[in-house]
Amino acid sequence: MSILTIRNLADELFLRPIVISMNSLALSSLMSYVMSTNGKFDWRPIVICVTSDILAIGADHLKDKEELSLSDYNNVQDPRLACWFVYARTFLTINTVLLALALSVCPISTALVTAAFVLPALLWTTPLNFTKFGQILKRLLQGSSEDKHKNQPPASASILVIKRIPGMKAIFNGIIRGCGIYTVVLTVLSGSGNLTDTLPSPWSTAQLIVWSTVNRSCHAIMTDVRDFEDDTKAGVPTIPVCLGSIRKTKVILTACHMLVMLAFIENSYITGSCLFATALVWMLGKNSPKKAFLLGSHSQSLFIIWCLLNRA
Repeated sequence: MSILTIRNLADELFLRPIVISMNSLALSSLMSYVMSTNGKFDWRPIVICVTSDILAIGADHLKDKEELSLSDYNNVQDPRLACWFVYARTFLTINTVLLALALSVCPISTALVTAAFVLPALLWTTPLNFTKFGQILKRLLQGSSEDKHKNQPPASASILVIKRIPGMKAIFNGIIRGCGIYTVVLTVLSGSGNLTDTLPSPWSTAQLIVWSTVNRSCHAIMTDVRDFEDDTKAGVPTIPVCLGSIRKTKVILTACHMLVMLAFIENSYITGSCLFATALVWMLGKNSPKKAFLLGSHSQSLFIIWCLLNRA
């Protein structure tokens, strides 16, 4: 059993969500810049994407750490740990307020799109009981449904956990951080009449969506490489576990990055990003430190910064 420490909580509940959300900061900044008619940043999609990322990651980590804390009596009685859980809830509340503020000055389509992409992330580990659709958003179903199990079909027939669907983590990460960010920026700019018809060279809509989706999906799979042994023991059907080989997984990831690079070879930023991401695929493994994988989450960010600096 993992031991909870102040350092561990600070890392999982604050540092990691913030560091990972910086990729959404960079990507939404790039998209709002190149997709606007005046070539300026729009703060609204940037705030929406960053706070949504923090909420999705932070809420998931908070739930895991609270469950771990409740499993050990010493953790429950430690007031220092309790304070950090309060800090984490406050941090998430602040991000919720910022998200609501940004959405309040956007078209209703932006709120609908944001909900469509964020809700699956928030429900990542939540058992979804489709026979009781009205209770899907309740985080703890067990207590309210104990007396009703007699008249229900077996749980395996009616309850779905998104995390248990093979490859779904990679698909969700790619779609949410690729298509999701693009759609949020699109709805905000189109609603304010500031959406350009033609993106500046060397960018195109296809490049932004495909590059982002593939990059984020591949990074999600790389984090599964890190957890290969634990996921195998727990029976979590990640792509490396389904393939039964880390090496096969890395070959597939390399092929994905190379295909994107060749498809958009005229864009030096995408080319550099794909080469860097491919290098990380072979440099990182199941024995690499957890923090080293945070670098992989910014295989786009570094080249986006380069692009924006060149245009400054």
